[in-house]
Amino acid sequence: MTERALPDGGGRRGGELQLALACAMIGAGGVLLGLQLDGNGAISGTGFTTLALGGLVALVATLIQLGAAGRLPRDLPAAISAVMGFLGITFLIAGVLAPGGSWMFWELLVLSWVLARRRRAVQPGGPEVGAGGLLLLSLMLLFRLWILWQGSRHEWQLFTVDVPVLSSLPFAWLEPVKHITIGDFSQQEMGFPPAGLDFAVSTTLWTAGFTLCAVGLWLRNEAAREVEIERIHALVELLPPAAALIVVRLLPETEWERLGFFGLSEWRLARRMEQLVSERVQNQLQLEAAFRGMPLAPPEGGEGFTASIQQALAGYAASARPRLLGEAGETAAADEPEQEEQA
Repeated sequence: MTERALPDGGGRRGGELQLALACAMIGAGGVLLGLQLDGNGAISGTGFTTLALGGLVALVATLIQLGAAGRLPRDLPAAISAVMGFLGITFLIAGVLAPGGSWMFWELLVLSWVLARRRRAVQPGGPEVGAGGLLLLSLMLLFRLWILWQGSRHEWQLFTVDVPVLSSLPFAWLEPVKHITIGDFSQQEMGFPPAGLDFAVSTTLWTAGFTLCAVGLWLRNEAAREVEIERIHALVELLPPAAALIVVRLLPETEWERLGFFGLSEWRLARRMEQLVSERVQNQLQLEAAFRGMPLAPPEGGEGFTASIQQALAGYAASARPRLLGEAGETAAADEPEQEEQA
């Protein structure tokens, strides 16, 4: 009947199962990002400070993106998707922020600018993180892992730069000026456990948590779109089969997001589809009327762009002419009995 069959709502249940899997991945990733292992092998949390700051940035991004979309979730799957999108962004930000130091301020500033920007097309299923945002978060995670590596070696700075010439002189009294340390920090400032950190296990936990959250957010976006597509299909299938087929041909599924169908209420979605179908049918009728009087042979003497356009139009006219003539013949045959009766 339409481009996609939906026996007993099975397609929509498939989208909801995909959404449930995405929610589970985001939850598991958030747990892993909040854990760390100290030098004695004990598991501890990374603290609530970064979680609260991540939630603040995620809340601003959610409100701005939902405001750009101009609509709120309409049903339970969309609401769950929005909540899990907010939590996923919160977990990602909390997992990549430096626990302390002046870097945290600049990281929050950059993340707020990147994630809280208005987007041209935002789905109602909650906030999204684009490819650029994920790349930035990945780089910040590498930065935090580098801090973790330095702390596990009891080197409380980001890196050390050797001063040219001075560093090569064999004088002990020059040691304080032979090297320049950049990004000093302390164990307490970074929130490391008193026993230190197990670098290998903690790195594995954070990397696995970040991957689960990122993949879960991507899967959530796809599941939210799938649920919206199935909802629109369900509305189209209320029409008779022939009318539903025509509507799907006039309004292809690939254009539904661009046309703003996602997130509309049932009533507004129906009115929007009525308007677009009427406009496109009128455009098609005007196009066919223009081809009725068009010569079949392409004009001579054209080259390049002009010749290509003329040949394309002539080819369409040639293919459409038999159908148009058939319609005209049927109309004339239907008018003959009336003319005979009048005679």
